[in-house]
Amino acid sequence: MKTSVCVIGAGIGGLMAGAYLAQAGYAVTILEKAATVGGSAGWYVRRNRRFPTGATLAFGLEAGGLLRSRLEELGVELEAEELEHPMDIVLPDRKVAVLRNAAAWEEELAQRFPEQRAATLRFWRELEAISHAVLGVTGTGAALPVRRPADLGGLPGYLLRHPRTALQLARSARRTVLDLLRAHGLEHYEPLVRLLNLQLVDAVQTDVSRAALLPSSLALTVYRQGSFGLDGGLGGLCEALASRIAGWGGEIVTASPVQSAVYNAKQRKWSVEAARRSGFYDIVVNNTGLDLEGGLAAGANPRAGTKAEPGRALPVELQPQPHAGAWGAFRLDAVLDETGFEACLPRLALPFAYQIAPDCQHDRLFGDEHGPVYVTFQRTLDGKGRPVIGEVTMTATVHTDTWRWLACSDEAYAAQKQQAGEALWREIAKIADLRRHVRSADIGTPRTYLRYIGKAEVGGFPLTVERALLRPAGVRTSVPGLYHAGETVFPGPGTLSAALSGMYAARAIGRDYR
Repeated sequence: MKTSVCVIGAGIGGLMAGAYLAQAGYAVTILEKAATVGGSAGWYVRRNRRFPTGATLAFGLEAGGLLRSRLEELGVELEAEELEHPMDIVLPDRKVAVLRNAAAWEEELAQRFPEQRAATLRFWRELEAISHAVLGVTGTGAALPVRRPADLGGLPGYLLRHPRTALQLARSARRTVLDLLRAHGLEHYEPLVRLLNLQLVDAVQTDVSRAALLPSSLALTVYRQGSFGLDGGLGGLCEALASRIAGWGGEIVTASPVQSAVYNAKQRKWSVEAARRSGFYDIVVNNTGLDLEGGLAAGANPRAGTKAEPGRALPVELQPQPHAGAWGAFRLDAVLDETGFEACLPRLALPFAYQIAPDCQHDRLFGDEHGPVYVTFQRTLDGKGRPVIGEVTMTATVHTDTWRWLACSDEAYAAQKQQAGEALWREIAKIADLRRHVRSADIGTPRTYLRYIGKAEVGGFPLTVERALLRPAGVRTSVPGLYHAGETVFPGPGTLSAALSGMYAARAIGRDYR
């Protein structure tokens, strides 16, 4: 009889875990609250138009890349276009183009940071050298924290073959990005620090002063190592994974929020109840971003096999306490007239992204000092994923404190929503006057996220030295048969990291249940 697995949440981490497990012969059921798969890498439909729920660019799809290799193992084939110029970073006094070509990128740095040209180039060269070392280690399949020999993957052999890399990583293990800036005399160079903070707050949920250098080096260089646009967006990737799971006999049930998950120690089974599917499972993979382990009933003993141990309920539908560093998102989704868009931003290859440094009053409105206004453009798709001629989709997002939206009256909420929407349009105007070309537009707040995905917060934990390396959250838990996947566990936030976490969870299950 097949070992049964229930994956809660069809984000990319859950889909990757489900795909590897289904391929290995496990009986996989994935339960998803939303009507579509993908989570933060998926989409939703409004007025017969698709809007991305989060990420729009894919990383790791270059030949031999981290995501490409994983997808090849699963037999997933995708058409992906590598982008030479995927993003512009808009600072108060300059605009920096992120360019894939190494020589063109160094020339861009030299032109945009002339006040500290030589030091900036030295800083970025060292940053990229560190990122290549991190990428090599990540490619070995090593996963933190190491609880079993299998968690090391091919790391021991890799470090023996690359002793200089081992030394470089050891030297950088406890350093922050600010430490590297100091080493090059750039800690007070405001334009570069501002650019780094914009990228880091978006990618690793903290700024240069706290961001761990090792994972941050990869986050700061990933756009240049390979940014890709996918036919159908990242939602297309998630649909492809879902199709593979179904082909191996797995089941994906959407529009089915989980109402309870109870572990029975005597039977060593999980009883999971959801809106459209309930059943008993040997294993649960939590890909919700909620701390289900912390939701155990008071006094429960997590050790398997204790005879007196009662069943324990995990109240996954209850709103959890936000973790330290948690943030929400305020977003604007719009459909633009393509002719007007091209008149404002001619010859812009889609998909394309902007990171905009917000005005000084931004933190008073949104509660986030360093976070960027992140604006993306992509070809419009209808509700069935078919291209729509004559339109361009724009999504603008910004970090915000959730309490500003959850702890206010409906009247105050409406007023704040309008005020924040106007502020976001002012930031977008730094790119171009696009508002006059809008065909439709809608606003979402943490209340919106809470209503549709069951949590007001988005993103993972800040990747500080403590969280990323010294005490990282792993895929295993202290609860029998419960594993985690997604942005809240190693290797951290982002679509690529979440996908890798799903693979690590499946590998851990395969080792633990041989």
